[in-house]
Amino acid sequence: MKYKVLILIILSLFISGCSVVYKLEIKDDEFRENIDISIKNNDTSSISYFKDNKFYAVMDGASNFIEYNKTISNNDSDSIINLSHNYDRIDYKKATILKSCFDAYNIVSEDKYYLITTSKGIKCAKEEDTVLLDNLTIIIKTNHVVKESNNIESTKDNEYIWKFNKDNYDNAEIYMKIYKNKYVSNYNNEQKIKTIVISILIVILIIFIIVGYIKMKKNQKI
Repeated sequence: MKYKVLILIILSLFISGCSVVYKLEIKDDEFRENIDISIKNNDTSSISYFKDNKFYAVMDGASNFIEYNKTISNNDSDSIINLSHNYDRIDYKKATILKSCFDAYNIVSEDKYYLITTSKGIKCAKEEDTVLLDNLTIIIKTNHVVKESNNIESTKDNEYIWKFNKDNYDNAEIYMKIYKNKYVSNYNNEQKIKTIVISILIVILIIFIIVGYIKMKKNQKI
């Protein structure tokens, strides 16, 4: 089997001047990974490469290969390659992206918290002195309450955002400490959605009761 390493390393071999958005959603005990790679439409060879090959979210040992779900879409100027996979916490520790982009990383369970840390420097964004990615945005979204984080952008909608480029790749690192069993209220408007659903069910029930009552009255008159 021909090995296909993490997308960002492949980018380093085939693409220059691209942007990547890496999004990780931690919801309960599930780790949902989404990677968007933007490639100019005139870079047909790179686009073809992504179309024609498989890429792996997990490459663990000699036989444990888990393939990314892959989609490709287009806008006026770019092609967007999306790679996605859902892990549990243990499997995410085997994620190819972590192995490829950081010299060291930890996803550990300690006391009341999950702790996510990386070493300093994103090695898949550069090759010696050559910058391979114009921009790399890392977004971690979670329904767990966050105790601490070193994110460098403002937080909104439960998203913690890090933005990196050629000026700070060497010093880039991720640190996040989240509660295991404390959760954000109304995450993704879930409470609002539940309220709407319950309200609709109540209205339907009331309609059935009214219709049944009217039918009963009619039957009594006959």
